[in-house]
Amino acid sequence: MKITNQIAVALISLGVVSLASADPVIYLTGSTAFRSTAMTAILSQAGTNSGGVFDAGSVTFATYGNSAQNSANYAVVHGTIGGAANGIYLDIAWSGSEAGIASACNTSLANVDRNGNTIPLAGSPEIWLNITNVVLNGQVVSTNPPGSYFENNGVPFHGADLAQSDTSQAISWTPFVANTQTALKDYGVEGIVTFTITRNNQTGNTGSGVPSGASSSWANCSNISLPQLNTLFSGGVVPANFIDGVAADATTTVYLVGRNLGSGTRMNALGDSAYGAHRSVQQYSVGYGIEETPHQNSLILTNEGNGGYESGGDVAKALGIITPTGSCQQADPFNGGVNWFAIGYVGPSDALNTGNFGGEPTNCWMTVDGFLSSNSTIENGQFWYWGHEHLNGRYQISGTADLMGNYLFNGITKSLATQNLGANPAAHDPAIQNSLMNVVKNSDVSFPGF
Repeated sequence: MKITNQIAVALISLGVVSLASADPVIYLTGSTAFRSTAMTAILSQAGTNSGGVFDAGSVTFATYGNSAQNSANYAVVHGTIGGAANGIYLDIAWSGSEAGIASACNTSLANVDRNGNTIPLAGSPEIWLNITNVVLNGQVVSTNPPGSYFENNGVPFHGADLAQSDTSQAISWTPFVANTQTALKDYGVEGIVTFTITRNNQTGNTGSGVPSGASSSWANCSNISLPQLNTLFSGGVVPANFIDGVAADATTTVYLVGRNLGSGTRMNALGDSAYGAHRSVQQYSVGYGIEETPHQNSLILTNEGNGGYESGGDVAKALGIITPTGSCQQADPFNGGVNWFAIGYVGPSDALNTGNFGGEPTNCWMTVDGFLSSNSTIENGQFWYWGHEHLNGRYQISGTADLMGNYLFNGITKSLATQNLGANPAAHDPAIQNSLMNVVKNSDVSFPGF
């Protein structure tokens, strides 16, 4: 049967539409680290054989939450697939891999606030834009939409059809249990999702060398070892001389900035490092706390306990803040004196997005045991912090949603090849083609091997 007919049969048999009704809506969520890669394929007008998800020239959209459309928090996209007469809507909300898995399972994860109180984890289940409130004219809105733009006035009431994740359900907070709603369909590994470890930005950064506003301790802490990183995960605070071995840097404090429990970036950081994927950490926010929306461009340091930011873009914004003078020129609010800085874990696309309060250029990045995150060091096993990107479908997914899942998986995989991601050894691509990897990971938490 032709794909065109499959779509029509699926829609009618599911009772989603009649011949005269509106086009179906498929709900997609998940990884913010892989978001830019996925959105490149989803928004492409090139067609399904050339790195796009939808038919050539059929895509209309609107995005919200970032000045870069591929870094949006929310989006509605419409297009046709397989030459079908009827189009399909993708209602997209990027909230993190683990939150995405939970949303596809139509369940909730618990989070912990800075005071140790249990609170619901944002994005599990997700909230969704009401497509009738969105004008698909290619608009790119830098702020999140108001509550009135969402279904059910922004109160979660149903899960996702599809979810991108940086790890499999094997180590998930919502593990696979056969014959239950947690038994998600794994469409496979689309490619490699990449990450980096970075210091926060400082004033006077030209993109190379040491920023003029950085302290000597910031400059000296250009490398971190795996044991040092795990110590920082555990306590959230270390003196700079613990990292660089310079006695004079003992008066400078280094703080950890990171993600919440809904994050695959966090799951990879803690799992890949052998710290323990499910172990608690101590983390800080920069701004006015992780709840502040929109995030404020001001150097206010807050202890968040085991909590963290919902997206990689939020971490990149926190680490990008240099207002008013950069942290190396600011009084340390917890340990006294002047000069503190932060270290965080984030995807390259978010770190290099200047829309995230300037982001973190590569001269802010740290080597880990002597190796900087790059296509070459990841492909050859020297840099261990990376993951396998999975596409997951809800339990017993079928019909149009499953068809969309297959097109999404194939379109993203083809997009990686079309863009030749990973081919430039010195580049810092957000994803790498599976075929370019010279090493393998035997599990979500193993070190690379041959």
